[in-house]
Amino acid sequence: MVIQSLRSVFSDLTYYHEIDPANMTPEIKKVKKAMTDQRMKRYKIICYCGATLMVGTDKAALLNRVYQYNHTAAQICTIYLTVALVSMLLGIISSSFPDSAPCAMPIAWNGTLQVFLYLNAYFHLSIMEVYPELLHLTISFMVTSMLFSIYWSFCTRSHSVFGGRRTS
Repeated sequence: MVIQSLRSVFSDLTYYHEIDPANMTPEIKKVKKAMTDQRMKRYKIICYCGATLMVGTDKAALLNRVYQYNHTAAQICTIYLTVALVSMLLGIISSSFPDSAPCAMPIAWNGTLQVFLYLNAYFHLSIMEVYPELLHLTISFMVTSMLFSIYWSFCTRSHSVFGGRRTS
C-alpha cells in the first residue's frame, strides 16, 4: 500500500510535465493562463513582503549573537541570508514579467519558498536568547525547513484537469 502510494505520487509528478500544449483547446489555454497569472501575482506579493521584512529587520544583531557562539555558523547564516534575499528579489522580478523572464514560474516559486525558509531561520535566530544551544537550534531549523520544503513542493504543484487524467 505504501509503495503504491509513493508510485502514484511520483507518477503524478512526471505526468504534469508530459501534457502536450498542442492538444489543448483555446479555452483550456485561456483558463491555464489565467490560473498561472493568479499564481504569479500571489508569488509576487509573498516575495515582496519577504524582501521587505528581510530588509527591515536588524540582521546584524542576530548574526552578532550567532557569531558569539560559533564563527562558522555566523558565516553560513550570512551566506544563506544573501542567497535568500537574491532569490526573493529574483522572484519579484520574474513574477512581475512572467512573459519575458526565462523560467519565470520556477524562479518565483523558489523566491516564495525562500521567504518562508527565511521566516523559519529568523525565528530560530531570534530565540537564541531564550534557548542558546546552537546545535539544537540548527537541527530544529534544518528539520522544520526540510519538512516545510517537502510540503511546499507537493502543495504548489498544479492540480488541473488539462490533461484529462486528474479530476481534482
